Amino acid sequence: MISQVLTFLPWDSDHFDRRIARASAPQLDATLCRRLLQACEDQSIDCLYFLADAADQDTVSLLQQNGFDFVDIRLTLVGNVNSMPKYTPVDDIQFRLGDAGDISALLPIAASSYRQSRFYVDRRFGSEKASEMYEIWLRKCLTPDRAQAVVVAELQGSPIGYVTCRVDSATGEGGIGLVGVAESGRGLGVATGMTHYAIRWMREQDASRISVVTQGRNVPAQRLFQRCGFVTGAVELWFHKWFA
Repeated sequence: MISQVLTFLPWDSDHFDRRIARASAPQLDATLCRRLLQACEDQSIDCLYFLADAADQDTVSLLQQNGFDFVDIRLTLVGNVNSMPKYTPVDDIQFRLGDAGDISALLPIAASSYRQSRFYVDRRFGSEKASEMYEIWLRKCLTPDRAQAVVVAELQGSPIGYVTCRVDSATGEGGIGLVGVAESGRGLGVATGMTHYAIRWMREQDASRISVVTQGRNVPAQRLFQRCGFVTGAVELWFHKWFA
């Protein structure tokens, strides 16, 4: 059934003021592709997200033939908590858990840190709306919740970076979400220190495995996570299909 492979996304649709859906099936054949596109037309979808296995050339070819735009390489990196490096202090930088009082200092970092994501690469979303999306994400991470935390880095008492993280107590799975560093904090080892601190926090919450997602074009982020003990777990390709 087409309903099993097409999911309407209310939050994305409201935020970007477009009717947006995601294809939940990672693979396509010609018949399923036609049904998927027809369903989008029937439901007046403006934009369809498709996340394809990078190794599935048949699906990738079908997407390209049917007007999907390639917008991102999605890299999932994974690590075992017990085999990851321990937290190492960074000179002159202090790390702590953040709270709602940090929001005004951190929002400008969120608004300028993710220019390599697909929501900026696909300019039809608009950079202002894309920035606002990451600001909203950060605000949600700073709400009280024992399952999540925001690690904040400070230089001379001023926040210069953050890492969001969370742990699913039912599965023991930890995850790193957003990493943001102010221009004034780059080159100081801030991101590495925050990531180590986040790993330590997740270890204390009994996480056994941690994952993080980044972009294929974001080589500095890949190097950061590799230094912290992560290895590649999956490579996928994001495509967007816009309908007139």
